[in-house]
Amino acid sequence: MLREYETQSTLNPKLWENSNLKDGLSAKFLRIANAFFDFLEVSDDVTILDVLLIGSNANYNWTDTSDIDLHVVIDYQSVGDNLHLVKNYMMAKKSIWNTNYPLKYKGMDIELYAQDWNSQLHSSVGQYSIMKDKWIKKPNADIISIDDEVIDAKMAPLQYEIEQLSENDPKLEYRIKYILSRLYKMRQTGLEAEGEYSIENLAFKKLRSKGLLARLKDFAKRIAISQLQLEQVVGQVKIDGIGDLAAHMAKRKTLDKNGWKNVLKYMNAVEDPQGQWKYPKQCTMIPSGNITMKNVPYKVLGIDNTGHSKIMRPEKDYGYPGGEVLEIPITPEHNTILKKLKKLLISMKTVTEQDFAGPFGKEHNYADFGGPWGTGHRHKTDFKKGPGKHPMDSISKNWKNKSVTKY
Repeated sequence: MLREYETQSTLNPKLWENSNLKDGLSAKFLRIANAFFDFLEVSDDVTILDVLLIGSNANYNWTDTSDIDLHVVIDYQSVGDNLHLVKNYMMAKKSIWNTNYPLKYKGMDIELYAQDWNSQLHSSVGQYSIMKDKWIKKPNADIISIDDEVIDAKMAPLQYEIEQLSENDPKLEYRIKYILSRLYKMRQTGLEAEGEYSIENLAFKKLRSKGLLARLKDFAKRIAISQLQLEQVVGQVKIDGIGDLAAHMAKRKTLDKNGWKNVLKYMNAVEDPQGQWKYPKQCTMIPSGNITMKNVPYKVLGIDNTGHSKIMRPEKDYGYPGGEVLEIPITPEHNTILKKLKKLLISMKTVTEQDFAGPFGKEHNYADFGGPWGTGHRHKTDFKKGPGKHPMDSISKNWKNKSVTKY
């Protein structure tokens, strides 16, 4: 179904000169689209059929903060026979991409979406082909038509993210806040541009009518209640992944293979020698005690399989007495985990509030100290830098015989 209403008289001057995309933008958007396509990790016989610029910034209903909607067009059937699973996979990859790579251009968020070739948008919706560098369908300066498929395309990624939320996710609080901030920003942008009948506001209302906003608020309420409840830890820690890890760091127990398996599952951690390069801002397990933080732009809490731990800082090398190191990025995504860890270690009198300032504020050289955040000795190691081509990785010295993609 189409809805029509009056709108602005010019295209967004940040992107357009008259009706032509500004010089250099097509190439930039194509680089982003190709990076997103690579991130989808589909088989070699799947190709990009087109890259479309749609939405408010391909029409006359834009604002200064309207999203730049780039649709990477592929054939879902060439990915797999089960189109429902393929669609959910694409939604999941989009969600992870948006979390890890929040791209902007002149204050506008760049949103990417893998569009199925067989679900073409209505012909009256403004569509610009980035690959062909020309309009497929020019928008009307006097009247803009909104296709329900465009509304669904705007809504679907958020719907998927909300439906995938789980109470067992240690990052649940962060995810809820992130989704809510995007939702209300999306709606406000739409209301400022064209009011009640904007794509963004109609997508917001559709999410609300499906009960998805109520689901978000219910999760947030339960988190608030649980945070108000007092937990007492007397002589032992709560039996879960984070409790086991705290006991391991406090030297109250040594995690065995099954214990580490539970910790990694709790944190959604990935076991990979490329660590933060390949999985930026995710918890990772490195199969080595020698870590380099070359080109990792944020601090990382490292905990080895002997219980030694320290804060690792960008551009420095670190050695651990153990043969494996769990990396927890000290970034907003992991605030919930880090706060729980802090609470448990303080309750076990392993650290004080002052000692624990390190990971969250006060600077110390933890390599010089014993206890939960240091090795208790200086550990000098020769580090193999490895291939080190990707800008975000921590890498073990045993990586020298592995092959990597060069960027």
